[in-house]
Amino acid sequence: MGKTILFVHGRSFKPDKVDLWKLWKGAVRAGIKRDYPPSKLRAFDDAKTEMIYYGNYSNQFLRSKGQSYNKVADVRDRQKTLESLKVYDANQFTKSTYKKLPGKASYKEFIADVLGGPVGAIGLGEELTSFAAPDMAHYWNPDTQYGSDVRYPMINPLRRAMDRGDRIMVVSHSLGTMISYDTFWKFAHMAEYRDKYSRKKIDRWITLGSPLADETAKRHLRGAQVRGRRKYPNNVVDWFNVAAEDDYISHDSKVRNDYKEMFKYGLIRKIEDYMIYNLSVRDGDSNPHSGIGYLIHPTVVNLICKWL
Repeated sequence: MGKTILFVHGRSFKPDKVDLWKLWKGAVRAGIKRDYPPSKLRAFDDAKTEMIYYGNYSNQFLRSKGQSYNKVADVRDRQKTLESLKVYDANQFTKSTYKKLPGKASYKEFIADVLGGPVGAIGLGEELTSFAAPDMAHYWNPDTQYGSDVRYPMINPLRRAMDRGDRIMVVSHSLGTMISYDTFWKFAHMAEYRDKYSRKKIDRWITLGSPLADETAKRHLRGAQVRGRRKYPNNVVDWFNVAAEDDYISHDSKVRNDYKEMFKYGLIRKIEDYMIYNLSVRDGDSNPHSGIGYLIHPTVVNLICKWL
């Protein structure tokens, strides 16, 4: 039985697929090389790995909103970020190291800045999401094809892996976690996939910097308005959710309590939540939402390697 790992990137501007995939794969390989013997790196390299890429759609949308993007500078900064993360030993991904990063600000401070006032117990909310993550809000908009467009790149790779009978792991970040969830739900419940794929399983799903515990995000998921077991996907065996301190997208860092009903219906075996410190620095400032910072973190590397 073969092994397939699908990586689903997150929101915001993205470089070309080949550049982003090189960085993501490089982050995982660097973490494995740091923490595990060469046999684990060979096991990772032997698996079928693929990036689910929808950056062409998100880039087009964000440009339509008047935002600018310098691809060359972005790739250069991401490469710099990865190289700086490679310097840390596994035991340095700590609160004390994180506190020393430049430009560090909590998500509550960020929200106060963008909304112009203090905040207490908040969620992402429609207003904040539209301001700080417009492509995520656009994903929720039923009056556009954007949601279907960005989900489509995941359909065939997941279907091929299931057709091969592979063991499957999906590692998704940010908006990519919503895309993954909705795709899983479609495979479980939509007529065009249900008969052939509803009993095929994703062994392990790792979500990074995910909004899936946020009340606003939950209202927009596929199946959100349904009651009973059809409300949820039935094809994930184990779900591991990783959230970084001060990552405002995953400000509600625990998903287990939000999806505990999945246990009631016997739809999932395990849901575990982890809190980490993301040591990424982008453009000179701490960036706890960085996908590269999640992927190279010892917790995430361990979750990948245990599956391997």
